[in-house]
Amino acid sequence: MTKSICLFNHKGGVSKTTTSFNLGWSLAALDKKVLMVDLDSQCNLTGLALGYSAVDDDSMDLFYSSRLNLTMKPIVEALINGISAEDYIKTETGKLLKTTNENLFLLPGHLDIADLDSQISLSLKIASGVPATRNIPGNLPKMLQEIAKTENIDYLIYDLSPNVGGLNEVILMSSDYFIVPTSPDYFCLQAIGSLEKNITKWHTEIARFKIDNKFDSRTFPIRNQPMFLGAIQQRYRPRNEKPATSFQKWIDRIRDAVNTKLVPSMEKINCVISRQQIEKELSGSNLIPYDLAHVPDFNSLIAISQQLSKPAFALTDEDIKTVGQVFGHAENTMLTSRNNFATIFKDLAQRVLSLTS
Repeated sequence: MTKSICLFNHKGGVSKTTTSFNLGWSLAALDKKVLMVDLDSQCNLTGLALGYSAVDDDSMDLFYSSRLNLTMKPIVEALINGISAEDYIKTETGKLLKTTNENLFLLPGHLDIADLDSQISLSLKIASGVPATRNIPGNLPKMLQEIAKTENIDYLIYDLSPNVGGLNEVILMSSDYFIVPTSPDYFCLQAIGSLEKNITKWHTEIARFKIDNKFDSRTFPIRNQPMFLGAIQQRYRPRNEKPATSFQKWIDRIRDAVNTKLVPSMEKINCVISRQQIEKELSGSNLIPYDLAHVPDFNSLIAISQQLSKPAFALTDEDIKTVGQVFGHAENTMLTSRNNFATIFKDLAQRVLSLTS
C-alpha cells in the first residue's frame, strides 16, 4: 500500500526540494519504488531530476507536448475541466519520468499548477453554497493516489511550494506523514509558530468541509490526519563534525519551538507520531526528538550533484574527480564529505521506513 510523505515548510530557502530529492533517492536505494511529485509551480524538483542544463525553453516545450510523458500539465488541465481521476487514468498513455535511480520516478511539475491552486482555494470557501465545486478539493489528492496505485508505488514524496494556499492545504492534509525541513535562522524559527497555526486551522477547515458537503470520511481522499514525523535541521556550517556555535543556537531554538508549539498542537488533533516512537528510533544516535536528521551545507558538492542529477551522497569517486575537477587535498575533502552525507541519508531513510511501517 502506498504511503505518502509531504515535505512542507511555507518558509522558502530551507532546501525542501533538495531534501525531497535526497529522501526519495535514499528510500529508492532501500528497494522501495518511489514517486516524487513536483507540486511547486517553479518546478525546481523537475529541474533537479532532469538536469538544470537540459531545462531550456525549446527542450521543455517538446517534453511537455509529448503525450509519452506523464506530467502535471495534462493532469491540471483534466482537473480544471472536471474530469474524474478514474476517467483520466483510463485514457492516460504518458509514462512517469525515470531518473538515474531505477526505483525512483518523477511526476514533473508545471507552471499551470498555480491555476489549480487558485481553483482549490476558492472551492474550499464556496463549495457549501455552490455544490458544483464540492469535488474540486479532493480531486487532486485522488488523482495522485490513483496514479500511485496504478504504478505500484511504495512511497509518494510531495514537494510543495512555500505558501499556504489551497493546493498545499489539501495535499498536506491528504498525506499520511509530513516532515518539516528547517534552516538555522530567525525566520525559520518564526515559521514554526506559523506552521502550527496554519496546520491546526487547515485541520478544522477540512473537517468542516467534509461535514458541510456530506463526504464520507472513510472514502474521501483528504483523510485529514497527516502524522508529523519530525524536522530535518540543515544548511549549517559544521565545525569538528558539529554545527558551529552560531548555527547551534538557532538549531536549539527551532527544536524547542517544534517541541513546545508544533508538537503539542499536533497531539491535540492526532497528527504526530508519539514521543516514545521517535525516542526509540533515535536511540543510539546523537539526535533528540523531534529531529530526524542534521544535514550540513553541501558546499561544492551541490554543483556537481545538480550537474549530474544525482544526490551529493550518490556521487562516485570519478564524478567528483572529473566533474569537480579537483585533486589532492580538495578531492579528499569532497570524498570525506560525500561519505558523511551517505551515512546521514541512509540513516534518515531507515528512520523513515521504521516510523512509517
